[in-house]
Amino acid sequence: MKNIISFILFIMIASFVGASNLAAQEALTEEQAKIAQEKLEKALQSLKKEIKGEIKVENGGSITGKVDCKRVKHPEDVVVYLEKVDAASYEAPKEHGILDQLNLTFVPHVIAVQKGATIDFPNSDSVRHNVFTPPDCCKQFNLGTYDVGVVKSVTFDESCDLPILCNVHAEMSAFVVVVDNPFFSITGKDGVYNIENVPAGTYKIAAWHEKLQTVVKDVTVDAGKTVNVDFQLKKRK
Repeated sequence: MKNIISFILFIMIASFVGASNLAAQEALTEEQAKIAQEKLEKALQSLKKEIKGEIKVENGGSITGKVDCKRVKHPEDVVVYLEKVDAASYEAPKEHGILDQLNLTFVPHVIAVQKGATIDFPNSDSVRHNVFTPPDCCKQFNLGTYDVGVVKSVTFDESCDLPILCNVHAEMSAFVVVVDNPFFSITGKDGVYNIENVPAGTYKIAAWHEKLQTVVKDVTVDAGKTVNVDFQLKKRK
């Protein structure tokens, strides 16, 4: 794992060393590189991609399955969620999500939150960054360019998916997916998802990927039982 992290870090640094925004930056010393690697390792180990409120359901069921993504190396960072549940019954989470900036990368790349959640955007990098969303998305904001160690926050009060960008480093991008309710899950590299404590009933379940076409299916959840729903996502038309 350390070798992989070291290789990723090396590629990141090598890729950007000639960029104009880093022209005035001194080369990392061995100690600085070590600290940067430790930060990246810690961030990768402590990623929390799902921010949702507490779910209290008596004798709820579960939905599980696997997502297959065509023309994508790994079926990772697919957000699977229920489209419509009685959202009035579920309070917004008090816990803040964290979308960090580290080694010229947004970490995590995709974060899903329940509507009403707040995300903190710390700058844990060694250079200044800017965080903004395009003007045509449902939650337009621009946090400006800010220094290392500064944390800015945004509350997401409308369900949608938003690209997160940095106008200092055009290669940086991430996505925030806001869901009306707490019934969602993000896949890992194996493509597996699991949504627990779902009230019995029939729902629409959707699978979202940043590059592929969203697929929506019907699902019926029985009390105390687990139902399997698999997805195959293809290129957008």
